[in-house]
Amino acid sequence: MRGRRRQLRLSRPSVGEINSKHLALAIGGVLIAIAIAIPHYFPNTRRGVLCTDLAAPIGGNNRSVLAFRSAQRDALKLEISLENDRIVYGEPLIVRVTFINTDRGPLILHVPDRPPILTGNDAVQGVTLQITSVGGAVALRDQPDTYSPPPYFPGQVGLHLLGARSRCHQTYRLDPTTLQGIGVQPGEYRIRAFYRNTSAGNLLAVMPPDATATPFPEYTGDQGVWVGEAVSGEIRFTVLPPTPPTFAP
Repeated sequence: MRGRRRQLRLSRPSVGEINSKHLALAIGGVLIAIAIAIPHYFPNTRRGVLCTDLAAPIGGNNRSVLAFRSAQRDALKLEISLENDRIVYGEPLIVRVTFINTDRGPLILHVPDRPPILTGNDAVQGVTLQITSVGGAVALRDQPDTYSPPPYFPGQVGLHLLGARSRCHQTYRLDPTTLQGIGVQPGEYRIRAFYRNTSAGNLLAVMPPDATATPFPEYTGDQGVWVGEAVSGEIRFTVLPPTPPTFAP
């Protein structure tokens, strides 16, 4: 009987063990809550760093084997968001475009050093924004500007390395003059972002003639810049009529 009682006492969990389990569960719950709350209260963590703050690739054919073995054609995704989806006519529209690398290898991204072009012309490369009037109530024009990437990137200028499964963003301020120039007036609009690039970069044009082999000799023709087209989803915003001035009596 005594031996059985002693065995029962030994098999029961102690108060300390129970408290440790409760503490572990509580810590796990707090960590899950933090992981859920951070993107909501700190949206920059969801967008990543500025794309132009990302380091340039090393250059030459120092490249990722994972990137080499993946086509990466569909690796880039875009998201678009607005600082405010209701603006007054004459106010700027602040647009954020997030670039997402869904591939297992890093992606070399060419980020043009210029504002986005407001156009629906799919021949224009770089970052473009297409704005259309909901219901066709307002006829909008395309900006006449155009952009094409350079055939090669000396010194890796304009190139940024976006890591595997990571994201970065760019913020663009569309000033009232630009918006009014394409015909935006009070009303409801749709906007979406495009990114296009056709230049992988000519590696031979930037390599010295006596260059020695670098770690991944299979890269012999281009600089490995991502080539393709990515399109964001569509979101809406409203332009309100200007507030009439008020005069004190």
